[in-house]
Amino acid sequence: MNELFGHMKPLGLLEAVAAMQHPASLAELSINVGVPKPTMHRWLGSLEDAGLIQRTPDGRRYELAARAAQLAFSILSNRPGGAIRHEILKRVVQEVGESCNLTILDGTEVTYLDRVESKWPLRITFQRGSRVPAYCSASGKLFLALLQPAKRDLILSEMKYERLTDNTIVDRASLLKELSDIRRDGYALDREEYLSGLICLAVPIFHRKAKSRVCAAALAIQAPVARLSRDDMLTKLPVLQSAAKSLGATIDEGKETE
Repeated sequence: MNELFGHMKPLGLLEAVAAMQHPASLAELSINVGVPKPTMHRWLGSLEDAGLIQRTPDGRRYELAARAAQLAFSILSNRPGGAIRHEILKRVVQEVGESCNLTILDGTEVTYLDRVESKWPLRITFQRGSRVPAYCSASGKLFLALLQPAKRDLILSEMKYERLTDNTIVDRASLLKELSDIRRDGYALDREEYLSGLICLAVPIFHRKAKSRVCAAALAIQAPVARLSRDDMLTKLPVLQSAAKSLGATIDEGKETE
């Protein structure tokens, strides 16, 4: 029992690193968590050895590692409330008539946490666990727009940009301009940037931790442009935003909602 309790404190630190949404220094984390620097150094070492956090290239700051994102994927997939979240997605599909998915950011990609397909014969099918590039997907651009600049710039520098369609944004200046617009508007669009003929609308799902609010996941709908224009897609925004609020309540502080 003592060994288990000893591991809980570094796990609390892992939550703090995730909530800060930017690479943090040892001193910053020490102040934020409220423990002495030697203790913080030991905890950081434990999490680093476990592959849950990693240092930035300059070695001075810490951020979540890929394994932490995989752990988050497993927790969100299997924790209580998963069935409730799936029902919320089903209700969205019933209201808007198009496929709906729940995603998280994993490094430079977006991972599908859950998905409900529409009943239309003409649709693009993705599976739970599918991964798409962040820079050319609605959910991915949304995550990037809501990150702190230091974290966002680090991810952008690690991306491999490829023009997948005629609409794919592959130059950083244009992408940063769109991310600024997304941050202002509170939603993101994929205008046939990942697949020709497919458009997508995404909104954030926020998680409240103490006084902070972070984008924990994204809710999105997809449709063939032949069936739904960009303007038609935007009329679905209120439905998505309402569902995102309900989804956020299922993960806030471990509380579930009906």
